[in-house]
Amino acid sequence: MKILIAFVIVYVIYSLQLYLYRKYWKTGLDVDLQFSGDIVLSGEKVELIEVIRNKKPLALPILNVKFATSRSFAFEEEDNANVSDMYYRNDIFSILGNRRIERRLEFSTTQRGVYRIKELQVSTKDLFLKSQFADMMKNDAELTVCPKAVVFNDYIKVWDRLMGDYEVNRWDNPDPYAFRGIRDYQPYDSMRNINWKATAKTGDIMVNQFSPTTESEVRIYLNLKPYSKSLADTLAEFAISIVAGLAKAYTACGVSISFYSNGFDIDSDLEDVPQNEKLSYCSVLDTGCGKGHLRALNILLARLDLSKKTSDMISVLEEGFKTSEGNVTHIIVSTYRDDALYDFYKKHLSKDIVYWIVPECYGNQVDLRYDGMLRMDI
Repeated sequence: MKILIAFVIVYVIYSLQLYLYRKYWKTGLDVDLQFSGDIVLSGEKVELIEVIRNKKPLALPILNVKFATSRSFAFEEEDNANVSDMYYRNDIFSILGNRRIERRLEFSTTQRGVYRIKELQVSTKDLFLKSQFADMMKNDAELTVCPKAVVFNDYIKVWDRLMGDYEVNRWDNPDPYAFRGIRDYQPYDSMRNINWKATAKTGDIMVNQFSPTTESEVRIYLNLKPYSKSLADTLAEFAISIVAGLAKAYTACGVSISFYSNGFDIDSDLEDVPQNEKLSYCSVLDTGCGKGHLRALNILLARLDLSKKTSDMISVLEEGFKTSEGNVTHIIVSTYRDDALYDFYKKHLSKDIVYWIVPECYGNQVDLRYDGMLRMDI
């Protein structure tokens, strides 16, 4: 008789707790994943913050949180993770009623882009660990990883040509600079601009910073059309890094930057857009200067979607050259090269200051048939 009573009591307890978990396990349960930063440079470390809130008296003995994110993230902690096409993670928690848990997972960014965690799966079990309950939850985490800029100290001949000819061709007077201040030395600075008194005083190499007597602008054009299927994305990423490097270097010299590309933003919806209207959707940044403008360009570069078919590059170039006024230096960054692009470049070579940087893999042949064409090997 006692055994029967004990069995009935256990059954009642089991049924009651099963009913409570089935009905209330998700009530008051908040699971939130957020990145510790919104916008970072490729190579920087970021934390993925998991916050669990159980705002009810009912404890959750086992709580599984499953989500997927980019495999380009290099996490410090690889436990409970599986990496294939994406980085899949299954974290296990145990949380009492009316409690909050926070866990931070550090990782390094390795590739530019926009990364989102839009949903996650949560599941739990009853007190007897017999029945499982699961559901999907929405999430709104987003991280923008800006491209790593090419360091022109590694391509000093290219930079010397760009900057040397820029200085020769841009200024009308023998003494075209007005003193603006002093800043830290950068690898691309000329030795003649070093301020030796300031260097001796601070112990660091300092250079004089000047303002031009005439307005100047460098207009950068990025062609994302692949030249060949082999390593197409790798070369495109290299080209994007070159643009970031150019913008960083010229901005440090106080030069205004503008940007034109035949690529599209990751959130551009082009499905119902006619081909002749897609040009207006291309990624473009008007003329500006300073750190804020450089940041805006880096964000634009991070958001370029290589999976979208590019617009016509000649149309993009014509728009950029047509709207340029004053002292403008045009720099085209394009692995893709065909007769139309060669002809366009030749046409403007005689009347504009124009360069063509060709990103390419080491060993591949490049036809540098015209002056101002510069090769940069990945």
